[in-house]
Amino acid sequence: MDHNSILSGMTSFGASAKEICLNTLGLSADNINENVIVSPGWPPERLFNADNITQIVRSSPLFGYKIWNIKCSNIDISYINTGFGAPVMLDALLLLGLTKCRKILFVSSVGGLSPEIGIGDIVIPEYSASGDGASRFLSDNLLDDTFGEKQYPNIGLFKQLVNETKEICDKNSVKWHSGKTLCTDTIAAQYNHLDNIVKMGYNSIDMESAAAFKAAKTMNISIAALLQVSDNSIARKSLMSSYGSKEEQEYRIFVRNEILPQIIKNMFS
Repeated sequence: MDHNSILSGMTSFGASAKEICLNTLGLSADNINENVIVSPGWPPERLFNADNITQIVRSSPLFGYKIWNIKCSNIDISYINTGFGAPVMLDALLLLGLTKCRKILFVSSVGGLSPEIGIGDIVIPEYSASGDGASRFLSDNLLDDTFGEKQYPNIGLFKQLVNETKEICDKNSVKWHSGKTLCTDTIAAQYNHLDNIVKMGYNSIDMESAAAFKAAKTMNISIAALLQVSDNSIARKSLMSSYGSKEEQEYRIFVRNEILPQIIKNMFS
């Protein structure tokens, strides 16, 4: 399935591209910048000074997306909080194909699945494998089994992100990891499968990045993902518990507040 078939599918039932944007994103397509950050749950205040943030959509029709405009080093960035799960993320990326968006940085939390990956560390997925149901709707045959299908970031953007991350992390004694990430549709039910997921070769787990990669490629938009480790169930630090020591949480806050903003700034400069 390609860009044109997605666009023709969305407009074939009587809606124009203008109407689609207004009734899903909650704004005109012209209000979305070429540079976009998407996050399932992080508010922009985690990464940017509040003086540089302007909210333009509080809750969009149909999906409830929250959208801000960000000024970063004289670069205008659109920031979209989609909500959690592959379906709303996938639709956000497909809808961005109706706008002038050309570059996306996916920013979120990720679960570690290796003892080497600590809470607060950075993960940059070299690929994210589909364990979600939404991604299969981008296949030509809806009945194809897409579980485990690897989705890749844009190679140029991925290399830039790795270079920027390595340079900044080395200067600040922060650990980063190349991610082999599985995307799941569930948090509560994933725990019974974690041992097998690790045996399959994955070192991290999230819910949306595979769908984001696949949708962005379909819509001819460059994308890469910058993730921070929130938990590590293999190390018995579950997302559903009071996980992590005081030192780990302080490190996590430092990386989130000081290191990630530097990386993002360099990616859009």
